[in-house]
Amino acid sequence: MKKLLVFVVIALLLVSSTLVATTLENIVKKGKIVVATDMTAVPMQYRDPTGKPTGFTVELMELAAKEMGVQIEWQDMAWESLIPSLLSGKVDMIAANMSMTLTRMKSIRFSDPYFLTGIVAIARKDSPLVSWKDLAAPSVKMGATMGSVHADFIEQTWGKKASLYDNLAEWMTDLKLGRIDSVMDDEMICIELVNKNPDLKILEGYVRPDTYGLAFRQDQDSDSLVNWFNWFIKWEKLTGEYGKIYEKYVGKEWVPSFVVD
Repeated sequence: MKKLLVFVVIALLLVSSTLVATTLENIVKKGKIVVATDMTAVPMQYRDPTGKPTGFTVELMELAAKEMGVQIEWQDMAWESLIPSLLSGKVDMIAANMSMTLTRMKSIRFSDPYFLTGIVAIARKDSPLVSWKDLAAPSVKMGATMGSVHADFIEQTWGKKASLYDNLAEWMTDLKLGRIDSVMDDEMICIELVNKNPDLKILEGYVRPDTYGLAFRQDQDSDSLVNWFNWFIKWEKLTGEYGKIYEKYVGKEWVPSFVVD
């Protein structure tokens, strides 16, 4: 029955389609979906010791490709290149730990939320910083991934510029060397970092809640693709497949949230 998902949704969504093929039709026809991501965000999307893509987002997308009857071509790139690659047509969509923000929605569109998390701050364990609110002090040097919502938050909230980095590995180096005092990032990523780096700690309190969405172009041709993924997310939550992937990578049972479910 699950194999009917792609065919039923396509039929319902494309009844009034024009002579111009939609993004979803083209993907199904060529048998491949090209997906941009940043494989540095454990446990969401990263590479295992053999170099194979893995993680929560990767496994969810592999399930989507199976349901759609296509193969995935991953395009691994720096975070700040994700949206430009989508807008230029180099990829069909973005599947990364991308926060859904009003600013981003000016240029791209999101699926329904596929993951609920929160933003926290990380620091060295010997740091005098205790709470994320301590970061407001002018003397505290902040870091953030280039193109992330965290850099904007730091500037808008405290009026100071964060040191920007291409990826997690770069700011981790500077954080440990003391060149910066703290970095904001998603809770799941920070938990994983602290588990593997006992010289780091997560500061008290949530900076704010956060939701991830799959990202698409705003053109009308993408309507059917966005709608397909919205139904896919709902379907896998109902069947329990989403919960299995969540428990595998998050380490606890998935419980529906009134915020996104």
